[in-house]
Amino acid sequence: MKNLLLASTALALSAGVAAADITFSGEARFGGLYDSTAATDDFNVHTRFRLNIDATTETDSGLEFFARIRIQSETNDTSGSHDSGVSAPRVGMRYNGVEVAVGNILGAIEEMPGLYDGEVGLTALGDLNAVALTSANDYDWDSFSSTGGGANGAEVLYSNGAFSGHMSHSATSERTAVNVAYTADTWFVAAGYQDGGMVGEDKTLLTAGVTIANNYDIGVGYGDNDGVDKWRLSGTARVGSGTAVTAFVADEDIASSKTMWGLGFVHDLGGAELVGGVVGDEDGENQADLGVRFSF
Repeated sequence: MKNLLLASTALALSAGVAAADITFSGEARFGGLYDSTAATDDFNVHTRFRLNIDATTETDSGLEFFARIRIQSETNDTSGSHDSGVSAPRVGMRYNGVEVAVGNILGAIEEMPGLYDGEVGLTALGDLNAVALTSANDYDWDSFSSTGGGANGAEVLYSNGAFSGHMSHSATSERTAVNVAYTADTWFVAAGYQDGGMVGEDKTLLTAGVTIANNYDIGVGYGDNDGVDKWRLSGTARVGSGTAVTAFVADEDIASSKTMWGLGFVHDLGGAELVGGVVGDEDGENQADLGVRFSF
């Protein structure tokens, strides 16, 4: 009887494991950073390790439940400061093109197609290409936190063919945001809007992009960030064997701001990438980086 009970328990446990799926994925990068905005030119080493842990299970009716946490550790900038931790979870369900999630949400502005078009460098070098970011605001939209609690909100994502939509609300920051997009084979258009919980957080965003002859990408973006306009034009050219060159120019409607620009490259090493870039910010200062990144 005892052996029968143990066998039955083992069978039940194995059945539960078989019904679920747990996967590990992530990325790592390392390289050097340069920043001219300090009192003296500053150089430092940059490293990052990121591990995603995803768990999913599916009911007999096809309803999928999922959860994700992230473990991350990195040196952040040219100061060499270190940040590490485990993220709060993002948990939800998917069915027939609809996804509902709560907790450490992705955020509708953060996930808007084309928001980061024109990104250059190993570390993105301040995301000067993002039209939602100006010198008057500092990432004032919700996004998944790699080492903290995040926005602690709820979101709904929908996709049907070329059309997609995303709405999010965060209890922590009291921001409500939405994006809608239409993505064809060689082009896309997207629009986003945010009603912020604090002064300066309201946003209206437009992005579009097109791929020409499979080798050239051209993107444009505009953001009205609670009265501060920002424009961006970006382009990527795939040249040679496994090499892509990206550039952008951006301008914001602030009297003291200078035209921002960036130039970078990505070269495929076969299992890893050599990545580098240089940017000029709104104050006319420069940042640059160079390094290697890989996924696993």
